[in-house]
Amino acid sequence: MEIGWYPGHMAKAKRQLKEMLPLLDVLIEVADARIPKSSRNPDLLRLLAGKPRVLVLNKVDLADAQLALAWAEYYRQQGEEVVLFNGRTGQGLKELRTALRESAALDRAKIRRKAPRVGIAGIPNSGKSTVLNALVGRAAASAGDRPGVTRGKQWVRVADWEVLDTPGVLWPKLDNRQSALLLAFTGAIRHEVLEEDALALELIGFLKKRYPGLLAGAYNVDEAVEENYAILAAIGRQRGCLKKGGAVDELRAAKLLWTDFRSGKLGRFTLEDPPPAASCGSV
Repeated sequence: MEIGWYPGHMAKAKRQLKEMLPLLDVLIEVADARIPKSSRNPDLLRLLAGKPRVLVLNKVDLADAQLALAWAEYYRQQGEEVVLFNGRTGQGLKELRTALRESAALDRAKIRRKAPRVGIAGIPNSGKSTVLNALVGRAAASAGDRPGVTRGKQWVRVADWEVLDTPGVLWPKLDNRQSALLLAFTGAIRHEVLEEDALALELIGFLKKRYPGLLAGAYNVDEAVEENYAILAAIGRQRGCLKKGGAVDELRAAKLLWTDFRSGKLGRFTLEDPPPAASCGSV
C-alpha cells in the first residue's frame, strides 16, 4: 500500500522552525519510544546540527520497558543527552528539568538575555505539547492522540525560560517502507491519508511476526490462518463489528484494532531494535 505523509502545512512548519532556530538556545527533541529511530526526522537532525539539545523518548508507558532502556543507552553511547519520559504521569520530568538547568548553553544565554529560549520539536503525535504541558504544570499547549494538533508557534514561559512548542514535522520523502509503516502504526500520519483497513492488515502481519501469540490471546483468533484478512475478519466477528446481514465491517474492525494497539490495551511495544548495547534494567 502507498502511504502519503507530507501535506502542505508541514512544509510551512519546517520553514517556520528553520527561521526560529537562530533564536533558540537549546532544543528538546521529542521522539516516540515505541519507534526510537523511525520517529527521529533526519531533516530535523540536519537542521539542528551543532545546536545543543536533549532527546526525550516519550510514551515509555506504551513501549517495551527493556528496549526503551536499551535505546536510551544506545543514544547515550552516541554522546546524546537522553531522558525517558511518560507524559501521562510526569515520569522523567525531574530529569528533563535538571538537564535543561545544567545546560551550558542556557547558562551562556542568561548572559545575553533574562529568559533563555528552549524549543520543543519532533514529528507529529510524538507528544511535544504533552512534554511542554508537563514542564509548565498546566495545559499551556493543545495536545491530543492524533497528529497535527499543534499548527502554529506557541511561546510559553517556564520558570526562567521561554519555551517554544512547534508543529510536528515529517520529511517529504521516506524511501524505507518499513519506517513508513512504523510511523503509520503509531499514528504519526493523519488518518485522512491512510487506508485504515489495509494498514490494519499490515499491522496484523507485523505483530504475528514480532509478537507471535499476541493476537490469539487478545482476540481468541487463530494466528495459524495464512491470510491476515481472515484474522481481521475474525476480530470483527469476535467484537461485534458487523454490518446488516451479518457481514464483517472491516473498517470498524480495523478502527477497533488501532484503538487497542495505540492505547496500550494490547500491551507495551517497541517496534524496532537498537544496535547491541549494555544490559539494562526496567522502567
